[in-house]
Amino acid sequence: MFTKSAVVASMLLGLGLFISSSVEAGGNYQKQNWGISPQAHLYGGASLGLSNQGAFDDGLTAGGKIYGGMKVNRMLGAEVGYMRLGEAEGEGKDSPGGRLKADLTSDMDAVYAAAVGYLPVAQHLDLIGKAGVARWSQDSSKEVKDIAEKSTASDEGISPLIGVGAEYRVGPNMHIRGEWEHAFGAGTEDTDFETGIDLMSVGVTFSTF
Repeated sequence: MFTKSAVVASMLLGLGLFISSSVEAGGNYQKQNWGISPQAHLYGGASLGLSNQGAFDDGLTAGGKIYGGMKVNRMLGAEVGYMRLGEAEGEGKDSPGGRLKADLTSDMDAVYAAAVGYLPVAQHLDLIGKAGVARWSQDSSKEVKDIAEKSTASDEGISPLIGVGAEYRVGPNMHIRGEWEHAFGAGTEDTDFETGIDLMSVGVTFSTF
């Protein structure tokens, strides 16, 4: 997980530096004929909120994400990011069809890529919809106290991702964003650890204009 986090953080740091240089350049990329629409701009941000792993019963846990992308015109863009989803606990069985109670833990994070649509509904306010994929990682454990047995595992995979939210422009280069995102069927398939993932968050986005 640390390696994945470091890679995504490095990517977003590079994006942030490029955003800064683009602002200073005053849009010279058009003069250089890079083929980017004059409406396009880059952005990056971070959000904090609550996450939920639906197959586990301990409710909401702290979560958050960092993200960056390009808005290619007023209504369409693309985004990548890293989600920290936290650790959840639940109950299961010692084996499929088993009778012994097992205590389960699931610690998850994910990187994602998505297309993003924007719908202006008022001055400075857009509704957001997104669809893409999330590559998740899960560290899990199962403890059967009746027989003093504990096992751990790590797994990763790719799941569909959707999201909805809203973004409000509070300044020339700053937006407040709130959103809900859901990944389907994450976790080790056909086990007690297969689950949907939800992240509800609020954050700040900075853009080139």
